[in-house]
Amino acid sequence: MDETDILAILKQLEPKMQSVLFQTSNDYREDLEQDLKERMIKIIKNNINLEVPGFFDFIGEEQMQDYSGMLTRC
Repeated sequence: MDETDILAILKQLEPKMQSVLFQTSNDYREDLEQDLKERMIKIIKNNINLEVPGFFDFIGEEQMQDYSGMLTRC
């Protein structure tokens, strides 16, 4: 995931973040915004995996072997 992807995600979250920030006093708003963005970037970098597993990877090899005996050709 590159910087443009992260910025796009932050842009999508901007309205929600602004609504939360307006619940905070003006004195702390700028600091809180910076902290929120910093934490969101860390979470995005660490937790988002854009590779979706294939079907057989998803169900696992053991389950495929269990079902292979039940498959018949028409």
